Amino acid sequence: MKKIFLTLSVLCLMAATALAQGTFTPPAAEGWQRTPSTQRQSEWPKVNDKGDYWFRFQAPSPARDVKLNLAGKDYPCQQDEQGWWNVIVPAPRGGFHIPYILIDGARFAEPGLDFRYSNGWVGVLEVPSPEDAYYQMRDVPHGDVRERWFYSQVEQQWRRAYVYTPAEYDANPQKRYPVLYLQHGAGEMEQEWVHSGFAAIIADNLIAEGRIEPLIIVMNNDFVYRPGDSRGRLAMSPTYSENFEQMLLHEAIPDIESHYRVIPDAQHRAMAGLSLGGMLTRSVGLAHSDLFAYYGLFSGGSPVQNPETLRKDVVKLIFETCGELEYPERIQADAQKLNEMGIRAAWYVSPGTAHEWQTWRRSLYEFLPLIFR
Repeated sequence: MKKIFLTLSVLCLMAATALAQGTFTPPAAEGWQRTPSTQRQSEWPKVNDKGDYWFRFQAPSPARDVKLNLAGKDYPCQQDEQGWWNVIVPAPRGGFHIPYILIDGARFAEPGLDFRYSNGWVGVLEVPSPEDAYYQMRDVPHGDVRERWFYSQVEQQWRRAYVYTPAEYDANPQKRYPVLYLQHGAGEMEQEWVHSGFAAIIADNLIAEGRIEPLIIVMNNDFVYRPGDSRGRLAMSPTYSENFEQMLLHEAIPDIESHYRVIPDAQHRAMAGLSLGGMLTRSVGLAHSDLFAYYGLFSGGSPVQNPETLRKDVVKLIFETCGELEYPERIQADAQKLNEMGIRAAWYVSPGTAHEWQTWRRSLYEFLPLIFR
């Protein structure tokens, strides 16, 4: 009797769960179309004229509790008559989003979206943001993004950097350019400033508008491992900062200056980065203030350390930035302190954003017109 009662209880619970989730009734098909982020081999997700997103996917059976997480909020999904799971999400805030599917507590990448690397390979939804038109592709001259492989004695293996060159680069073989060394965050790799940050498009548009002079942007991987180093998620070995310092100063920069037409002096050299990349800009770049004239700390953590040691005759700008939902008061206070010490500093707060790509895209857009002037 106890076994029968238990079985009936489980069945009743399953029925109640199904009843609570209901059966999905598809809306009229008109007005829905594939999103620009929907991958080539998928029909979903779709978006309508109001900016609502319709996600539709299959899940292993039996699946009792299925949700879609988007922008920090869980949305319960429902099955349709074909057994597919569906949810329509009201128009989210513009910018870079990583939707996840939650199946009975387990998390999976949304399979219908283009994949990028951000703390692993994930499906990425790019929601239009009209107020951020500066990173939209326009009919302007476009530069190239090149892969540059160089051998690292520190790592005892080949490393790859991504290098943006302006549209005029090949047509002006005698001209030399200033260079920005731009670092990613802890969850990304060297290509992410191009794929997720739209650095090349931002630079192209600003150059076309005449707001910045043509420049070269070099994007290296933050993570540098000596043979035998741990390769965990962040792999912060005791010599982590030293590893990066040796790679950047003694391998990456000399390699770039040997193979690209950069102007090889501090006044034409800048360093910036987001999150972990901002920390490296602070701990490594600012420790060598004779080598860089411009610094960008994008959500870079703690304030500038030991500012009294900086080369005031070399450093022309320290630019601090973060999202409005991060620590705006701190970066403003730090910038004011630096200015009081005679070190030119500026700050910018991205409205309505947190520790995310929309913050860092805006930060780069604000930073570029301030350097090499």
